[in-house]
Parts: sequence; C-alpha cells; structure tokens
Amino acid sequence: MQWFGIFDVNLGQIMTFFASEWVVGWVLIISGLIAAAWLLERALDAIPVIGDLLRLLVHIGTHLGFLIGFLDMLVGYVAWTTQPNAPIVAGILIVTGFALVMRILAKFPLAFLFAAGIAGFATFTLYGLLSPYKADPFIGGVISQVVSLKGMIIVFFIVFAVVYLLGGLLIKLIELIGKVFAAAPVSVLIGLACIGIGIIVIWQPALLSLTIPWPAP
Repeated sequence: MQWFGIFDVNLGQIMTFFASEWVVGWVLIISGLIAAAWLLERALDAIPVIGDLLRLLVHIGTHLGFLIGFLDMLVGYVAWTTQPNAPIVAGILIVTGFALVMRILAKFPLAFLFAAGIAGFATFTLYGLLSPYKADPFIGGVISQVVSLKGMIIVFFIVFAVVYLLGGLLIKLIELIGKVFAAAPVSVLIGLACIGIGIIVIWQPALLSLTIPWPAP
C-alpha cells in the first residue's frame, strides 16, 4: 500500500525532483526522440533493433505525446524559474511540449470543443443555480421553463454561439500555429534540437550557463 504514497506528494516536491541536470537532460532527449522519431525511424529502419525501437517511439508518441508534452512544459517552467541564465533550456522544453501537445490537439476542431465545453459548463451551472427556485410562487413558472430540457438546450446553444463567435478567431490562430508545430518537418527539427541540448545539459551544462548544483525551486 505504500506505493500509493506517491499521490501524497505536492507540486513543490514534484518541481524539486525535476531540478536536476540529469533529469532535465533525459527529459529533453526522450522528448526529442519522440518528436523526431518520424525521421529517425525512416533513416534507421534497416537496423533491426533500432528500427523496431523507433517504431515503438512513434507509437508511444502518437498515444502518449500529449502527456509527455505537458511534462515538458512543467519541466520547462522549473528550468525557467530556477535557471534564469539559461533560457534556451526552458525555451526548447516549452516549444517541444507545445509541439507534442498540438500533434494531438491539431486533429480536433478546437474552437468547436472549446465553445461546447464552456456552453456545457454554463448550462449545468445555470441549472444548479435556478433549480431551487422552481417552487417559488412568483417566478417558479418561468424558472421551470428555463431549467426544462428544452430551455437548457436553448441556453446551451446561445452560450455556444456567443463563445464560438467571440473566441473563434483566437482559437483558429492557435490551431494554425499548432498545425505548423505539429507538421513532421518542424517536429523533426525541434526533436533534433531537443536531443542535442539534452546531451549538452547532461555532459557540459556550463556551455548553457546552467548553475550546478541545480538550485531548488
């Protein structure tokens, strides 16, 4: 049962764990391999073990790249706050994380999902706020109409339309940027840069102006 103790750690302890050149270096290398696996798989496909490993990385990147991307952003934040003299490390982590996250999100209509999520949240919130007043002798009739299934559907579509129109342009811009970063050539370049910087972080951190030992968050 002591394994479940891992869920008792707080964010500060998690950030302290990532405040290490070895941890950051390997996060960079592994993330870079996943980002650049598309090219590496084709370049080294003839080598049996290496080719199989890279195919596995492509598979992992497809399904777990979203989570690894968020991990990169977290580690990038740790690097940014603890190593102000080495912004390139934080920058490549955040860019790689964004590229891996958008590799998945770029396949979905973000503007539609965002507007639907906000509309759903607003509809259920409004229902929770108004339901207790259905028995009110003065406004109960109106409230009953609003919180009925028909009324909630109307509320949902009104909120959805407003959010979609107001936030649509911004979301479309994010989608466009995301598709550029998720494109195979861009992802490969980011991945190769990530691998190179990760190796430097492990073996020659002074070249990137990293402070060793790594300051705690």
